[in-house]
Amino acid sequence: MNSISESFREKIAGMSDSASHTLDFYASMTVCPSDVRKIRTHVAAVGTRLDPLRNVLITPLFASRDTLAMMREMSADGTKVMFDSGGYYVQTGKIRYEELYMPLLGTYRSNSWASVFTLPDHVPTARDNRESVAHKVRDTITYSSIFFQEMPPELRAKAMPVVQGHTLGQIEECLKTYIDLGVGYIGFGSFGTGGKTNEVNLATKKAVELAQHVVEIAHQHGIKVHIFGLGRPALVGMLKIIRADSFDSSSWLKAAGFGNVFLPFMRGYNVTYRNTVGKMDLGVSFDRFRELAELTGHQCPFCDSLELLQARKMYRAIHNLIVMSESVTMANNNQWERIAHIYENGSAKYREDYQKWLRIGS
Repeated sequence: MNSISESFREKIAGMSDSASHTLDFYASMTVCPSDVRKIRTHVAAVGTRLDPLRNVLITPLFASRDTLAMMREMSADGTKVMFDSGGYYVQTGKIRYEELYMPLLGTYRSNSWASVFTLPDHVPTARDNRESVAHKVRDTITYSSIFFQEMPPELRAKAMPVVQGHTLGQIEECLKTYIDLGVGYIGFGSFGTGGKTNEVNLATKKAVELAQHVVEIAHQHGIKVHIFGLGRPALVGMLKIIRADSFDSSSWLKAAGFGNVFLPFMRGYNVTYRNTVGKMDLGVSFDRFRELAELTGHQCPFCDSLELLQARKMYRAIHNLIVMSESVTMANNNQWERIAHIYENGSAKYREDYQKWLRIGS
């Protein structure tokens, strides 16, 4: 399909009229302080028009003292720092949920300078049966509520409980509890999971519909919604369509480590080997990459040289970080015709997904 149908144009026009809110991207930082400095130095040196480190997310319980000090310094300079509870580490089996509570509360009390504090959530995975999911949802609701009451009063206004659950009833129970707490932020983390250790969040149709429901109810009460751990560039369209307020991702960094690079609203492409059949990240020639970059309007110094892009993980990481910021900027500027053109000329999967998202968001 090389042209946008009339009905598709009407849906895009409707989005442009109603999408007045702003979507924010939080770069999940799992790197050491020296790498953070390199990223900041490189970004400042090229004078990019975007600030890809304007918002960052870290897990303070698993961050070094030097990392926390650097994040505090960045916060003082205007960066919005969100604290994650460590639910991801529970999800991947690196720590038990019961071990989070007291250390996390102590860490939050000692670092009140952050902008948002995620309450401890127990993340269901694809391997959990119905009873396990219900148990984790109850854990999340109970301990989030107790944790909130134990936080210093000045931190409660920045507290963010997380909605978990696989059914509408579980989602509603979380929402009612959190709305009654009077919070200003609610997180959503109940996407399907994949990968060997359930570390990959999946945007299934059911999960997207539940996320949109959370957004709708939360916004009725003046509460902002953050989407956890879902952030390839192609998914930015969906996040904007359901009117999420913010999201985080570490995919920009993880993908770089595997030799993969992003482009706005497209799938990942591998530049370090020729993989023409991969399900996630196809190999791509530099000529083809240039064609796709021109299609999306992307240009940055970190992808000018294929040799450097292939050889340097840091170049791939910063390139991906800039692409994430570009995608969010295009969505916030309501450039739906341009975005639709990219989807229609990209992978068949995301072209189909985008039309599904439009139907969900209508």
